[in-house]
Amino acid sequence: MATLYILDVPEFRTLLDAVASDTATTRTVGDYVRVSCETGPLVLERARVGARDAVWFSALTGGYSGTMARFDESELRLED
Repeated sequence: MATLYILDVPEFRTLLDAVASDTATTRTVGDYVRVSCETGPLVLERARVGARDAVWFSALTGGYSGTMARFDESELRLED
C-alpha cells in the first residue's frame, strides 16, 4: 500500500485538500496525516494541487512507504 505522511500544518493544506477529494484514505497520526491508497498508486498532480515550489518539493519530508515511481515538478507518484 502506497502511503504518504504529510505534516498537518497550514503550509501543507493544499496537499491535504487535494488528497481528501481523491480515492485515498486519510488518518491523523500525531502531528501528521497519513494518506494511503489501497488500490493502485498514490498520485498527486501539482497543477491540480496548486502548491508553491517550497511546499511541493517538501511533500516527502514527513516520510512515505512504497516505491517512488516519479517525483518531479509536475507529479508525485508512489506505488506499492
